Amino acid sequence: MNVGIQEMEHFEGVYPVIRLFDTGRNRLFLFVNKTVYHRLLDLFGEDANRFEWIIQQENESTHSFCRRIGRTVQENQVSLLYLNTVSKHHIFYARMLAKLKGVESVLTVHDVNCLFHEKFSLEPRRFARYLGKKWLTRCISAFNTVSETVKPALAALAGKGKRVFTVPGAVYEKPGRFVPVGQGLEIVIPGSLDSKRRDYEQVFRLHEMTAGLPLNFTLLGGGKEDDAIAIRARCRSIGSGRLRWFDTGIVDQHIFDEELDRAHFLWIPSVVDTRICGDIPEIYGITKSSGNIFDIIKHAKPFIYPETLCVQHELRSAGISYNSLENLVYELKLILETPGLYRKWATEAERASRLFTIEKVRTKQYPLFEGRTGTSAASF
Repeated sequence: MNVGIQEMEHFEGVYPVIRLFDTGRNRLFLFVNKTVYHRLLDLFGEDANRFEWIIQQENESTHSFCRRIGRTVQENQVSLLYLNTVSKHHIFYARMLAKLKGVESVLTVHDVNCLFHEKFSLEPRRFARYLGKKWLTRCISAFNTVSETVKPALAALAGKGKRVFTVPGAVYEKPGRFVPVGQGLEIVIPGSLDSKRRDYEQVFRLHEMTAGLPLNFTLLGGGKEDDAIAIRARCRSIGSGRLRWFDTGIVDQHIFDEELDRAHFLWIPSVVDTRICGDIPEIYGITKSSGNIFDIIKHAKPFIYPETLCVQHELRSAGISYNSLENLVYELKLILETPGLYRKWATEAERASRLFTIEKVRTKQYPLFEGRTGTSAASF
C-alpha cells in the first residue's frame, strides 16, 4: 500500500505513526515542513532514506502545499492519507480531501472541543475557520485520538459510521533505564514552558515544601513566549541548586531523551481544566490528550499526576496520583525511606510500557496499518 502521512508541528508524535506504518509492505510519503523534517532525520537516522519526503518550503502557503499533497497522492495512487496535526487552515485540507475521490483518510484530533465546537462568526477569518473545521470533519473517513480516555468524547461527535482509532503518541521500543535512588530522587517535568498546560505553581510550592529532602526538580522544556520567560525568571529568583531549567526556545531531542532516561519520576502537573484554543474549554484526559503520557511510555518511567487527571487504566499502576501536595510529600518521603520501594515502581512502569509495543498497537488498531480504515468519507 502507498500511505501518506502529514505532520507540521508534533515531530515526536508522528514518529510512532511512521514506525507503525513502516511494516515493510507500505511505501510511505511524508508531508512535513522543514522543522519537522530535520527533527525526524535526527530520530530516524539512515532509516529516513526509506521514505519519500515532500517538504513545505519556507514561504510556501498551506493552500499551495495542500495542492502538492493532493497531486502526490493522485500521481502515486496513495490509498490512505493520515493527517496527524491540522491546527489551522482547515479549509484547505478539507478542499484537498473533497477532490481525492476513493482515498481513505484519518485525522488525529488533539483537542476535541476546539475542532467540533468552533463558534460561528461572520468575521471573515473566524468564518473561514468555522467552515473549514465543519467541512474537514465531514470529508474525513475516520478519526484518531492518541489517548483511550479521549475516545468517548471524540466518538460522540465523530459522526455515524466513522471509526475512531487510538494510535498512541509513543511506542515502547527498548527497556527503560533503571536509575538507583542513591542520594535522592530526580523528578522531571517535561513539556514546553506553558502555564496553560502545566501548573508550575505546584512545582515551586513542592520544591519549597521539600527543602532539606534529597529531591531535585527539572523543568524539561523550552519556550520563547512571555509565559516561558516569566517561568524561567521565577526559577532564577528561587536560586536553588535543586531546581534546573533550560534557557532555550527548544530543548534538543537527544538532551530531552537523556534527561528523561536519568529521571526517577516524570511529573505531570496538568492544568486539567484549560482554555488553549481561544476561549473554548478543554479537559485534559477527557477532551484533550497530554503528550507527557507518551514520554512515560517511551522511557518506561513511573510518573506523578493529580488525581483529577484521567489516565488510561493500562498506566495507572505505574503512577502516583495525589489530591494535595502534602499527600505527595508523604509518598515521596516513603520512597526515600523504604529500600527497594522505588524498584517496584520502576518495574511496574516497565510492565505498563510493554503494553505499547509496535506489534501490540498494530494488532489492536487493525486494519489501519494495512492502509485501510474500514469506513468511507462523506462529502460536504
